[in-house]
Amino acid sequence: MDQARFVEAERLGDFVPAPADIDPRFVHTSPFMASVFIDPEASLGKIMAVDRFAEIAPDFIGGFVSSAETEREHKGIDMVNAVMIFPDAQKATAAATALEQLDFGYAPNNQPIEIPGYPAAKAHWQPDQQSIGSWFATGHLVIYTWFFDYLKIWLEKVDKQALLDLTRKSLDTIVPAVAKFTPTPADQLMTLQRDREGMLGRTAPRPREDSWTNPPGVYAGRTSVHFSSDPVSRAKMIDDNGVDLYANDGAEVYRARDIAGAQAVRDHLGGLTRKFTAVESPKNLPGAQCKEYIGRERLAVRFYCAVSHDRYAAYVWSNQLLDVQQRIAAQYALLVNAR
Repeated sequence: MDQARFVEAERLGDFVPAPADIDPRFVHTSPFMASVFIDPEASLGKIMAVDRFAEIAPDFIGGFVSSAETEREHKGIDMVNAVMIFPDAQKATAAATALEQLDFGYAPNNQPIEIPGYPAAKAHWQPDQQSIGSWFATGHLVIYTWFFDYLKIWLEKVDKQALLDLTRKSLDTIVPAVAKFTPTPADQLMTLQRDREGMLGRTAPRPREDSWTNPPGVYAGRTSVHFSSDPVSRAKMIDDNGVDLYANDGAEVYRARDIAGAQAVRDHLGGLTRKFTAVESPKNLPGAQCKEYIGRERLAVRFYCAVSHDRYAAYVWSNQLLDVQQRIAAQYALLVNAR
């Protein structure tokens, strides 16, 4: 059942707008924050009270998080939108109210605030901080929206209207988008198909020793921007090459409109910048493009390889050159032999 809940949350992700679709300033994402969750601690524990989540929202099925910031390293505004699925509209409404009340009580100076255009939203803010949290129930879903302006807080400035405008802008974008999502009846979750059009069958499984924040999943191509540290260039790559499906497990696999599109995706993923230098591809696989990270991010993975076959392009990573070469070779074999 937990896997079924994850699959349902992945389905929802295809309808959640990317941060840059809400406001073009939000272009810096963190791939270290879980996007797909059934345990709220994994995605929301650092920004809202979740210690009694299971008690006050017992029928929660799964959720998808969209997050970004205007400047790296929390030097601008942070935005988080978490869309959560419940069995019906009544339970979603009850959960929105209960979750806001729980979070409201954790800061003595929290004050209620009304979001323009969304009188049913439950929201609060702290008058001495440039931060706001809002819970809005729509159908089976609860949309949690959070903004935190590190720069204004550091400057000791407060702009209430700016917070309200951002929250309304976010809801104006997300509400109609997620309205297109059709929830699976709770008693039919176990019938969901885990591998959409065989994409996971073409994707190398992740080794147990690898760390990861999201479960293996298959998404619409455009949804991959949520998992990218450079969502703007990723969105252009997806649109330019007609990528309609994306799988994420021990590798990333993209399905393009045609062979040329897949090759262009490979070139984009394996391409060099000032932060990367070329390294040797595996023997007998000259079509693979491999590179080494030479930037300053201390936690960055060191080696990456990309390859394409037919309509599919794949991308793998490792901290060891031989390992990444073996991974891309195995991934290529999966693409060639897939049925």
